Amino acid sequence: MNCNVCGFVGRDGDTFCSSCGKPLAGPETDVVEQIEAEPGTVTWRGREVAVGILLILFCVIPVTGIAILSGKFAGRFETAIGAWESSHLMGLAILIIVWRFGLRSRRLSISSLGLRPPTTSVRLSGLLAAAALGASLLATFLYTTLVDYLGWQILAPPDIPDGIVFPGVASLATYEALALWTPITEEIFFRGFVFAGLAPRLGIPRAIIVSALVFSAFHLALGVLVPIFITGVLLAWLYHRTGSLWPGIAAHAGQNALAVSAVIIGG
Repeated sequence: MNCNVCGFVGRDGDTFCSSCGKPLAGPETDVVEQIEAEPGTVTWRGREVAVGILLILFCVIPVTGIAILSGKFAGRFETAIGAWESSHLMGLAILIIVWRFGLRSRRLSISSLGLRPPTTSVRLSGLLAAAALGASLLATFLYTTLVDYLGWQILAPPDIPDGIVFPGVASLATYEALALWTPITEEIFFRGFVFAGLAPRLGIPRAIIVSALVFSAFHLALGVLVPIFITGVLLAWLYHRTGSLWPGIAAHAGQNALAVSAVIIGG
């Protein structure tokens, strides 16, 4: 199907142009009205996305405070408890905000957030997820090597605290929080909500860049801004390419699981 605005040839089933983000058929107003009448499609836009981002920023302070306070009563498990609790609280805040500003008012299903089967084959989806994960790890390695070579330690990714992982079998709780819950909720917000909400207005390329910038900024550490931005670009592209959050969740979970495993092995 050809885009009426830029002439880009889209894939069958696409609603918006992959190049400019405009509707692929008919006048834009008519298409928007049609989409809003169909359950399971994205109808929130930049205003809702901006409000969601501001609310998540607002949530960071109380969540961090609660996690620190709880950790003070956990003794030697202070860091692990803080990480586990902040992961779950931020994830819960994300789900509430996305439900309120993306799903509830429009009576949309969770499939609107990308929680649906990929449009690509299982094999291709797996290969793309593995490629995105590999590219993200390679980019992080090259970035770390470069800043170490240049002596720019202020821009070096910070070390993961050893105490972030619970000891023994309890480490499964850390994996659940950081390698399962966090990837699911972050992909729902940054790709399923932010990227999808910006794409119709900004177009796919710019929406990928902006959503990746937001994703990077939320990690609140100078040394990871560039690697996380690259990861955000890869995950947004993966969502766009496969039409599903699940490959991105798998890649995101794989990266976080490797980080947790590295802490355990290094300890």
